[in-house]
Amino acid sequence: MINKLLNKTVAILGFGKTGMAVARELKLRGVHVIGWDDKESLRREASKLKVVVQDLKTADFSKIDLLIISPGIPHTYPAPHPVAKLAKEHGVRIVSDIELFVSSYKDANYIGITGTNGKSTTTALIYHILKENGIPCAIGGNFGIPVFDLPILGSDGYYVFEMSSYQIELSPSIDFDISILLNITPDHLSRHNGMDGYVAVKKQIFTRSSGKAGVNIVAVDDSYTKKIFTELNKEQPKSKNIPVSISKKIDNGYYVSSNGILIDNTKGEKKEILDLKELSNLRGKHNWQNIVAVFAAVKKTGLSTSKIIASIKSFKTLEHRVENVGTFAGVQFIDDSKATNAESVKYAIDSLTDIYWIIGGRQKEGGIDILKPQLSDGRIKRVFVIGECEKQFYNDTKNVLPSYKCHKLQKAVYKAFKLAIKDLKKGRSQKPVILLSPATASFDQYKSFEERGDHFKSLFKEIKEKYAKKLG
Repeated sequence: MINKLLNKTVAILGFGKTGMAVARELKLRGVHVIGWDDKESLRREASKLKVVVQDLKTADFSKIDLLIISPGIPHTYPAPHPVAKLAKEHGVRIVSDIELFVSSYKDANYIGITGTNGKSTTTALIYHILKENGIPCAIGGNFGIPVFDLPILGSDGYYVFEMSSYQIELSPSIDFDISILLNITPDHLSRHNGMDGYVAVKKQIFTRSSGKAGVNIVAVDDSYTKKIFTELNKEQPKSKNIPVSISKKIDNGYYVSSNGILIDNTKGEKKEILDLKELSNLRGKHNWQNIVAVFAAVKKTGLSTSKIIASIKSFKTLEHRVENVGTFAGVQFIDDSKATNAESVKYAIDSLTDIYWIIGGRQKEGGIDILKPQLSDGRIKRVFVIGECEKQFYNDTKNVLPSYKCHKLQKAVYKAFKLAIKDLKKGRSQKPVILLSPATASFDQYKSFEERGDHFKSLFKEIKEKYAKKLG
């Protein structure tokens, strides 16, 4: 696509990392670029690239050939951005940077990963395995690295892209060679006009506009993904449709047994591959789902089972995802700031005990209703509520567990630490864990879940320094 844009006009809405990377590439290719961002500092940066900075709400879209829009900007629901509306009225195509990239560099192989939870870990693990075994590869998409900042790979290379629902809907003609769907639970519903719309967008990762066959890997552990897998068998019979599961035995696919053994049953042999309980770097059933999907995908690249297993064992946990920050005075601190919905939190809680749970922020659909079993199963000792939904989450937990309104993360961490020490001394807790697993977006008090997690880590260091002498 990019070669066809010479001397044409492309508009860019949003000059974050992605927008700037696209702008640089397009200017190098001789494309006329105009664009806008609400932040003056980003507009100044774009001007340095000789991008024509103007408010796109006043632009003449009859003279614009393509609109690149940041995924976070709505173009349909709950209401289209005025610029997106203008583009549609003039028949101007709206796409993501990923759509532009993939359609421009078709020689390489592409692996796309989506799901409500587990996308980042799965993406990172696939990339790690490929890289460890000398296969040319690059990681990007929703993972945080703009695709136009990635190296150009040849036919022996693999791009591994984490795909959010926002990016998928803006990339309608990508043909991934290997597509992975991990799970679907309610999230971003207002952006997709409800659950049906959200499910439909997730399914689009399997779209192959060229009609060529590919590999479709689906974790069939929830009703939505199971239905999608059934539909794929009818709609794409030429593709290799591979089911994986952590909840049941699977024919012609891969599954994890009830005692945590990864099983290859692609040929009906039920071959035992790896005991996942032995992996200290990827604990919990949520990671079992990630691993079984990864194994299915990487086997399709031709790597041997032994090499894949060795690479899985050497993988390091992602930052802010059930990340062990450290232990001080017998209290462990775990940063799970990336758990921005209740389903993701469930996985963290189920893999730990003696939990001093910090929750709260900007509430998402459904709140923490699905966590009622976890609130009463004895794993959680106390709850510390922060952020915009403080009142709601306090009311949800106060009748089941000792709960405290803290509003700010600093107060929550300090209070949790003091009570954990007290409970430890009195024998009410054996191995206390202060878990930041918010079940919410971070935007009420932080710019991102990363900033929220970094603050938690800094508070751990602060507590260590403050109490080092006092606690010996």
